[in-house]
Amino acid sequence: MRVARLYYEFGCKQDEIAEREGISRSKVSRLLDRAIKEGIVKIEIVYPLQPVHELAESLREYFGLKKVVVIPVIVDHPDAVRDDLGRAVNSFLGEIVEDGDIIGVSWGTTLPFVVKHLDQYHVKNVTVVQLNGGVTKNYLSTQSGSIVEGFVKSFNAVPYMLPAPTIVDSTELAQAISADSNVRQTLELARRARIAVFGIGRASYDSILVQAGYFKHGEYEELLRKGAVGDICSRFFRLDGNIADPELNQRTVGITLEDLARKEYAIAVANGVEKAEAITGALRGRYINTLFIDEAAAQRCLELLE
Repeated sequence: MRVARLYYEFGCKQDEIAEREGISRSKVSRLLDRAIKEGIVKIEIVYPLQPVHELAESLREYFGLKKVVVIPVIVDHPDAVRDDLGRAVNSFLGEIVEDGDIIGVSWGTTLPFVVKHLDQYHVKNVTVVQLNGGVTKNYLSTQSGSIVEGFVKSFNAVPYMLPAPTIVDSTELAQAISADSNVRQTLELARRARIAVFGIGRASYDSILVQAGYFKHGEYEELLRKGAVGDICSRFFRLDGNIADPELNQRTVGITLEDLARKEYAIAVANGVEKAEAITGALRGRYINTLFIDEAAAQRCLELLE
């Protein structure tokens, strides 16, 4: 602790510390490394998230969106970008959430980074509702429960989960599940939510929906042949924004994209050039009105519009 304070707080050089403490310079280096590993020293890089305004304004004007935040890619790693997006979304939620609000949340790879940065908000009578089913058909977790729980803790809210698979085997089964009194109540709250926060999935074999076992052999290949580029709340659409497979859409348990489009704040969070087609399809479908995105994906989206 003494070596750490001399080095980090008082700016002493390692040679000076070694002479002062009567130890070797290499031991000073080892002690400083140990101080970090044991949590005695914590290093935090604090930098402002200056949005890339020109890209943001171009997207906002083209699609008539309420708000677009484009995050600069300071560290070119997906988790670093998602972390910055999570911080930005947290700041925005602090501006718009009011007493008595209903907040709808989905699940996916991006939402946990939003949860990570949520503050403790001083609002009353808030409800948090799950927007689409999160029960998988194999061992894989969608993290839907922990995402809802994170929002509930931050807003001191009442939770409403959707304890059902997001895609089922038939339209009749989807209708039967949706008619259950608990599920029906949750879906009604999802429709009434003023604010919805969700990710945009890319149509690929790496999709959580594929890995979670929702598709039988050949089904996903057929979906891709029909032009699916992405999904929101497990509902797939094409690059032109239209639903890719109406029959699959009827087998999906959760909020519809039409209901999502009616939200006062339909907040999409997405990153990566590989998701540009999915993001563009979502924008063309008018399913979102508030977008948090990274600069590489934003640039690619504008290129797709040319």
